[in-house]
Amino acid sequence: MVFTSNTRARFSVQAEYEPSTLARILEIFNVKGVPCDSLMARMSQDGQQYIQLDTHDVADDTATNLANKMRQIVSVRSVRSEILVCLPKAS
Repeated sequence: MVFTSNTRARFSVQAEYEPSTLARILEIFNVKGVPCDSLMARMSQDGQQYIQLDTHDVADDTATNLANKMRQIVSVRSVRSEILVCLPKAS
């Protein structure tokens, strides 16, 4: 199944803060040819890094594969993926 353009896949990642974590995550998307529509990354006071990436038109098996690849990064503690449906604007 391929999501239509009104559907987004959102990935939420929690990781130990390391300078290379964000680059490694983005490389996974790059290798799969999946562009990120938006990216937010922040570090908490307890040394955790929270990363959120949104993309569109991704097959569900590709989204699952991306999440599994991110889980293989040593500093990553958790990955959650969800599908967001954007409703059309009312006229």
